[in-house]
Amino acid sequence: MRAYIIRRLLLVIPTLWLVTVIVFFFIRLVPGDVAEMMVTEQTDITGLTVETFRAELGLDVPAYIQYGRWVGVVRNKDGEYAGLFQGNLGTSLWSRRPVLEQIIPRLPVSFELGLLALVVSQLIALPVGIYSAVRQDTGGDYIGRTLAITCIAVPSFWLGTLIMVYPSIWWQWSPSMLYIAFFDDPLGNLGMFIIPATILGMGMSGTTMRMTRTMMLEVLRSDYIRTAWAKGLRERVVIVRHALKNALIPVITIVGLNVPFLIGGSIILEDIFNLPGMGRLLIFSLNRRDYTVMSGINLLIASFVLLVNLAVDLTYAYLDPRVHYK
Repeated sequence: MRAYIIRRLLLVIPTLWLVTVIVFFFIRLVPGDVAEMMVTEQTDITGLTVETFRAELGLDVPAYIQYGRWVGVVRNKDGEYAGLFQGNLGTSLWSRRPVLEQIIPRLPVSFELGLLALVVSQLIALPVGIYSAVRQDTGGDYIGRTLAITCIAVPSFWLGTLIMVYPSIWWQWSPSMLYIAFFDDPLGNLGMFIIPATILGMGMSGTTMRMTRTMMLEVLRSDYIRTAWAKGLRERVVIVRHALKNALIPVITIVGLNVPFLIGGSIILEDIFNLPGMGRLLIFSLNRRDYTVMSGINLLIASFVLLVNLAVDLTYAYLDPRVHYK
């Protein structure tokens, strides 16, 4: 197990390097020039030109040199190495503040939204998927399958927009737009997060629900399950102790693959519900072409996805004793 973990962690290094290349260069393909935007916003100051801003921001050198400075293998304008290798995600082009300083206060918000959405998705998907498999081709099964298709088909941003708009028109009510910190008012904080977390969790639960039903049906037809029934074990014991654990292996894989969807959905919902998380900062930075902030956030998201996939792989050994990492 230890050797497997070390190998996987070593594989993370070239993967993250490829991510840095893709993130850095593709972000610069977004239409718009940050230097021109700065000149436009500061028209009251004379003597400012686009070339002046480009030189000040370090954008007057070729892209590969900019990349080298961001990574930390090329000296910056001050003659120092100050990049990713030195633990520095860069400095915002607009505020001139360190990117890490802007991201850290927003991490708990995005983490709380993602964690609540994950909990909601499993609370919906697992019971409904198990019930649909145990009561195959009954009315409850058809309702569960319809619910799964609905959760997959309905876009979370569309549903979030409807909840923001129509209740305010019909009942003069709308979700609170003022952020409440958890330690200031835990119940108020939970009340602010429960709607976007439920919307995001519903969108994630559809595929998990269908996979749970499919795998439970396959496991329930196994010989050892028939033997358990023949021994006279109660239905709950057969389902929970014998069938569910083996059926969860592909389900865990689906949960791991849904993490990027979870992050993408949280970016939109944070903006809709005015949650000061990383997603809202990413959209704000995208509108202002703040390359360093966008690159830093994308790199952190990619690192988190890689670690989640590693955790999913390690979970297999717990769920299935036949799995060995040698």
